[in-house]
Amino acid sequence: MTQRYFPILLLLLLATVHLNAQSGCTDPMATNYDPTAVVNDGSCVYPVTSLSLSPVTDLTTPLLDENSGLLYLDGQLWLHVDDLDTNLYRIDTTNSTVLESLPVRNAWNYDWEDISSDSQYVYVGDVGNNVGSRTNLSILRFDKAQLSSGAGYVQVDTIRFSYADQTDFTPALDNTRFDCEAFVVVDDTLHLFSKDWVTKRTRRYKLPAQPGTYSIAPVDSLEANGLITSAARSADGAIVLLGYDNVIPAPCFLWLLFDYPGTDFFAGNKRRFSLGSAVTAGQVEGICFTDNRSGFVSNERFQQIVNVPPRLKRFDISAYITAPITAIDDGGLRQLRLLATPNGYVLEHAGIQGEFSLVNLSGRKCREERLGQGSTRIERDRLSSGAYLLTVRSANGSSRTFRIVF
Repeated sequence: MTQRYFPILLLLLLATVHLNAQSGCTDPMATNYDPTAVVNDGSCVYPVTSLSLSPVTDLTTPLLDENSGLLYLDGQLWLHVDDLDTNLYRIDTTNSTVLESLPVRNAWNYDWEDISSDSQYVYVGDVGNNVGSRTNLSILRFDKAQLSSGAGYVQVDTIRFSYADQTDFTPALDNTRFDCEAFVVVDDTLHLFSKDWVTKRTRRYKLPAQPGTYSIAPVDSLEANGLITSAARSADGAIVLLGYDNVIPAPCFLWLLFDYPGTDFFAGNKRRFSLGSAVTAGQVEGICFTDNRSGFVSNERFQQIVNVPPRLKRFDISAYITAPITAIDDGGLRQLRLLATPNGYVLEHAGIQGEFSLVNLSGRKCREERLGQGSTRIERDRLSSGAYLLTVRSANGSSRTFRIVF
């Protein structure tokens, strides 16, 4: 009886080992990159990295001292502040001149903290709650055509919500777990990221992007090691979470989330960048993309140890993404196989249309050509000893990168 079932058990065991070998860290820039992995399991670990922000302009008008949310739409930059002021401001990004001021007629600014948009609507988050006692949290929504209608104002409808996991509304200034300053919108859903003053772990909530009243529960969470103040999503799915720690020297940071399945943003790659100290760089409050890899960051006036004026800066993350942004429609690239041979490597890519490039770690392109019929040999030839990045791009624009060593 044992002999009869042994082959079956052996096959099951081998299948299990094979399946387990398929998942791991797929990003060559991670310290635990696994070249055998074809499915990203979200385990990538990254070295401590600083991201430089390029100065654009000081936000010199006192109106913008407490700027909080940024929106880049149709080549124009809009922002809002987080206290009482119910205007949306369109500014000149070269000198911070306010080009247009649009009042929101039928809403009050209790604590506007972030702004986002989809193909039809703009969403303004009246979600600030640093005392933890608010019972009137909402997202204001309006058709983005109102920004260019010439009416001179906007009218909003309201998405009201409460946190299903909040039962205590006792005021606790800067000591609540139910503050929020960041959200993004994907399809018909708003994704809110909590600003947890107690644990400094951000929780994600999902909220329908339709007017109504909702009770929302946390979906998942990320050990943010700080307070999340703004979020943005690129057109191709990269998520950035901006934030700072309220303990002096108040380090500022940016989380980059990519290569995640569906909208499970925390299940993919999670890379943190240092942005310096709020003492010198200001307290970062707003972020938006202007293209898939770069955009604007703003800070409000910081007046504690020193007086740091509000500023607009640029960020660029293009050097840090070598893997797919999401696991959706990757052009078949997860079927790629890279096999070592005595003379180099064989890239198996049957059925995949596209091209590949080979770049050394100094950024010099050593080889580039279209994929062959079923496999391509990557041999040492005249290459120097060392590490290289082999990037395959499918016909739909998706890419996957391997790190190889000769």
